[in-house]
Amino acid sequence: MLKKLTEVRKTAILLFVGLSACYLSLSPASIAGQGYTGEEIDSGERMLAVVNAWLKGQPIPPMLWSRHGPVPVLFDLPFIGLGQILVSPDFILSFQPALLTAALLTILYLWLRKLCSPGMSLLLTLTGAFGTMLWPYAYISLETKQSFFVLLAGYLALADGKLRTWPRLLLFAAACGLAMTVKSTGIVLWPAIAYLVYVQFRGEWRLRRTQVFAVVLVIGAIWALGAWGKNFYWSPKGGGARSLRFWLTDSALQFFANAIGVFGSPTKGLFVYAPVLLASIYAVPRAFRAHREIVIYALLVTACTLGLISLLTSPTDDVWGCRYMHVAIAPLLLCIGTAWPRFRWRRDGFLVALALLGVVISFLGAFYYYGVLDFAMKNAGQNTLEWITGDSVWNHIEFNARLFRVWFHAGAAPVMWTPAHIWIWTPPADALPWKSIDLRQFCQPQSFMVRFWDVPKNGAVLVIFLLYVSSLVVGLLLLTWVVLRTIKHQPVADAAELAVVADEARTS
Repeated sequence: MLKKLTEVRKTAILLFVGLSACYLSLSPASIAGQGYTGEEIDSGERMLAVVNAWLKGQPIPPMLWSRHGPVPVLFDLPFIGLGQILVSPDFILSFQPALLTAALLTILYLWLRKLCSPGMSLLLTLTGAFGTMLWPYAYISLETKQSFFVLLAGYLALADGKLRTWPRLLLFAAACGLAMTVKSTGIVLWPAIAYLVYVQFRGEWRLRRTQVFAVVLVIGAIWALGAWGKNFYWSPKGGGARSLRFWLTDSALQFFANAIGVFGSPTKGLFVYAPVLLASIYAVPRAFRAHREIVIYALLVTACTLGLISLLTSPTDDVWGCRYMHVAIAPLLLCIGTAWPRFRWRRDGFLVALALLGVVISFLGAFYYYGVLDFAMKNAGQNTLEWITGDSVWNHIEFNARLFRVWFHAGAAPVMWTPAHIWIWTPPADALPWKSIDLRQFCQPQSFMVRFWDVPKNGAVLVIFLLYVSSLVVGLLLLTWVVLRTIKHQPVADAAELAVVADEARTS
């Protein structure tokens, strides 16, 4: 058993480094333009300036607060501090979401190995890595911290039974608290976190009341710190609830439509941007019979997030796919592995097809900055929230595919495209013609390595370019090694499983 665990851990380490390197190779070398990350960089730099001024006895500058409070920024400080020495905070912080995504997938792999064969575990992990929204968000960031801590909390609570030692209990409590704190919306996950705490202490509440009190205290303290820090940002704006109220729908029917659209919308649906999750529709009932606790955890994470965003006039925004459901991807993949722990070509060929389709879709999301669509819509005079989230003409996947074709067939001539819509029967008499835009203006990839591939390079640009090229080579080699190790150990796992089955048969 010790040898088996050692082999699994070795593979997990190789997987983490390989995924990190592959993700980094396509990095844009910048993160400040990704959503509110620029705001958090400013807050982190000001935190460091405040500490530096306090230590030196100098006048302390006023603090800059970010919308999600100081807790998520604390995880940025090592990157920001190093970035103040090397290149820039913007560049160094761009490493963080790639590392967090790779760490999340490593936890998923370790958890799957407790439930599945080596081959199925690796298949689902790599599908999550390159066939779902996790890949584009290794550059977009925004959701990666919360998704990481939600999965870590679930793993600690459910993967290895009861946590008996104080270090592991406190780590579990910290993960739970951070899962609800690193984003302002994290409080909606409290049912999922409460369920994990319940499972951990079920039947032992009185015997372990000191540990229960400590876990609840740590979770509450972390959340309270985050809530306190968020007030400094939202209070001048009238409070976070007031800001949210502007986006709330007043129709129960729209709530229902939103809930369906979160999964099935052709422009923003989770099943479109992570096709493999279609299998979870069939997997969840089967997995519930085998591992009820895992399925309840996954469904609570999914339902809590779904319930919040379905209350909004639009449950999505201009970012790639339905970003708020990022947190549900790994738990739902876990359900698929729980339902079908061994790969069967006759049964799982459709799973492979969905995975390959997801790789194509996710590549398009990773290859281009998500904001390019917004730039093009503004240029065409069509940048409304409704068109961004529900217009098939502006489907993000198809638009990025169109840009990729233009970029691939290199040239300098303009490539005009008219985002025309279909008038029903007769257009209005005063209707203006649809404006054409030049796709050549928007087809530049976000990857630093690709942008500078055939451009003269020197100094820092050359060093960064070589770093990304090296990352690609190292990442592909390591992932190949992981695949070969998995092929090597699959027969051993098969033999062990057959031995267990035979032993159970003899016993019965």
